[in-house]
Amino acid sequence: MATVKSESVGSGNNRRRYRGRTPEQLQAERRQRLLDAALALFGERGYANAPIELICTTAKVATRHFYEQFKGREELLSAIFDQIMEGLGQQISNSMLDGDEPLAKRVSNAIGGGTLYLLDDARRARVICLESVGVSPAMERRRREALHQLASVIESYCDELHEAGLLPARNYHFPSVGLVGMMTELIVEWLVEDTGLTAGELSRETVILFRAMIVGAQNYRDGGPG
Repeated sequence: MATVKSESVGSGNNRRRYRGRTPEQLQAERRQRLLDAALALFGERGYANAPIELICTTAKVATRHFYEQFKGREELLSAIFDQIMEGLGQQISNSMLDGDEPLAKRVSNAIGGGTLYLLDDARRARVICLESVGVSPAMERRRREALHQLASVIESYCDELHEAGLLPARNYHFPSVGLVGMMTELIVEWLVEDTGLTAGELSRETVILFRAMIVGAQNYRDGGPG
């Protein structure tokens, strides 16, 4: 059996190390294992079918250590939701950094790339679009807040396209919210139905929707066709 060693760390402070790791490092490792287990279980079995005991068994974490990290399953769901949304935001930002591409192409790449980020690991898509829905009023507020943040990003890109002379002046808030809603429903359809589409093909569908919105805005001004 491995022994627990106590050794000096930092400026004269004695702190216990477990197999060479500090308590903080162990807590961080347990937290990540719980997040990984949540992605696997929520994304494959579903949130309702993943009790805390199963999460802890999958993560190889004692139940008492679970409660050191999270108040309950919903807080864990919120944490994995935020982690996925952070990755989605990073993917979208990276797509916009390709300065060699025209602005309209970069925006299309950002939307398609963001969709593909979720679809490449269907567990991510399931957590964002299915398992986080209707859990509680607090989780619903968090989910809608995240979707509106995504819509705000698209709206800001539309404003950039306007400044570049590629879109007419107008409020792009509602079209952006609508686009996020359509993208979400497309992903849900892909998850629950046999669409026959690959992840890449569905990603292209979201780009087509965005381009259709641009074409519509270019040809529809002052309440009537251009």
